[in-house]
Amino acid sequence: MPEQPVIAKPVAPITRYHEHLAQISNIQVFAMQGRIAILTEKKGFSGSIHWQHHVNGDDIQFFSPLGTQLGALSQGADGVTLTTGKQNSFHADDAETLTQQLLGWSLPMQGLPNWMLGRPNNIETATMAWDQDGKLTHLSEQGWDIEYPQYMTADGFMLPEKVVLKSEKLDLKLVIEQWQTGTKESTE
Repeated sequence: MPEQPVIAKPVAPITRYHEHLAQISNIQVFAMQGRIAILTEKKGFSGSIHWQHHVNGDDIQFFSPLGTQLGALSQGADGVTLTTGKQNSFHADDAETLTQQLLGWSLPMQGLPNWMLGRPNNIETATMAWDQDGKLTHLSEQGWDIEYPQYMTADGFMLPEKVVLKSEKLDLKLVIEQWQTGTKESTE
């Protein structure tokens, strides 16, 4: 009797999503560089961003289109500090409070590091959609709608190349030009 060919069963997108999520769940630290555009009810901003996320917090620098540093946000165990390009410093317990007070909109730093990597901050409360390869295409969480129109390969991971975040008062677009990632093992 001839040997029957082996037919591979298609893998469901939900299965691929869980595989992708398991792979990127090991990322504990990252650095990214890219372009940013912010549109609020009253004004807009575009420029570049350099972001280092580490186990104990974040350091984000904002630059004008010509490369002048406009400000920096540092978040750690003792709260968050926003320093302007003119070296004025403002401090609060969290980024959401500080940005709301200074800018009139709230930067969602509690969820943002996970969202940047293409994963939910709290899988139980998030509404998600993903593509056939298991990568998030849409995420709704904490009052934010997040779109992931493009991915790129970086350090062996499929990570977002473009992220669009929308809330009631803010549209935030990020185009990532460079990723560097580290896992829990590489930070110890």
